[in-house]
Amino acid sequence: MLKIRTVRHDDKSRVLEIVKDIWEGSDYLPIVFDEWVRDKDGEFAAAVDEENRLIGFEKLTMLTPHDAWIEGLRKDMSLKVKGVGSFITKHLLEVIRRKKIIRTVRFATYYKNIESISLFSKLGFSVLEKRNHLSLRLPNLKRMPEYKRNKAVRGGDPDLIIDFIKRSRWLKKNTNGICFSWVVKPYVEKMITSDFIDNGNVLSISENGKIRALCLYTIREKQDFFISFFEAETPELFLELLKMAKKTAYGNGQENLCVVLSRKDKNSSLLFKKHNFRSWESEGDFLLFDLPVDRT
Repeated sequence: MLKIRTVRHDDKSRVLEIVKDIWEGSDYLPIVFDEWVRDKDGEFAAAVDEENRLIGFEKLTMLTPHDAWIEGLRKDMSLKVKGVGSFITKHLLEVIRRKKIIRTVRFATYYKNIESISLFSKLGFSVLEKRNHLSLRLPNLKRMPEYKRNKAVRGGDPDLIIDFIKRSRWLKKNTNGICFSWVVKPYVEKMITSDFIDNGNVLSISENGKIRALCLYTIREKQDFFISFFEAETPELFLELLKMAKKTAYGNGQENLCVVLSRKDKNSSLLFKKHNFRSWESEGDFLLFDLPVDRT
C-alpha cells in the first residue's frame, strides 16, 4: 500500500541514489533538490511503501499563483512496484484542484519518453505545442577562446532589457511561455527580473543607448548552457552574441549550448542551424502538454 508524504532534506541521499544513472548520470535533480524542498508554494511529493521506503517522487511548482507545472517524475527502477507515477501525479492534481484560481496545468517531456506521455495522456493531458530542441557540442579546448573585440557584455540596463523583450519576435512566437531549461514559464516581467536579471544570466549588445541583441540563459543541468531567449537585430550581431554565449559556457564548464525553438520562428531556426545547432534525433522533439482547466 503506497502512501504520500513530502520529500524532506534527509531524503537527499535516497533521491540521489534513485537518479544516479538517469540521463547517463547527468540528471538535474541533484542541482534543484534543495530548492524544491524549500519551496512552500508547490509540493515535492514522495511515494513511500509499507516499510516507509521512498520509492518515487514528483514536483509540483506554481510558476505563478495561477499556473501549475509538474516535473521530475522518478521512481526506483530496481523495484517492481507498479502505478507509482500515476499514484503521485493523481495526488498532485488533487492538490491543484484545491487551488482557488488555476489558469494552466502543464508539463514538458522529450518525444521518446513513452511512459510519461502514456501516463499523462490517460490523465487527460494533450500536446499543446511541439518545439524543436537544438544543441551544439562545444569542442574540448585546453584554452578558452578569447573572442577579441566582442561587443557583447554581461548584464544590461533592466528597463532596456524588458523593452527589448516586449518588442521581440521571440516573445511573439513563444506565446505559451519562455523556456527556463525544460520548464515553460508564462511571460511576466517579474519572472525575467528574478530568473535572469537578478541572477546575472544576461548577455547583451548595446549601441547608442539601445539594446540590439539579447541572450537570457539558464544553468540548470550540469553540462548544458541553456538559451532561454536569443534575438539580434542583424545576423552579424547574432554571431557576436553567440560567441559571447560560447565564452560564458566555457567559463562555467558547460559542454553544450542548448535552445528550444518555436516551430513558428523560422528565422531563429535558420540562424541557429547555420551555426551548427542540431536536433538530437528529430524536430518537434520537445513536447509541451496541457491539461484543460475544466478537467482538473
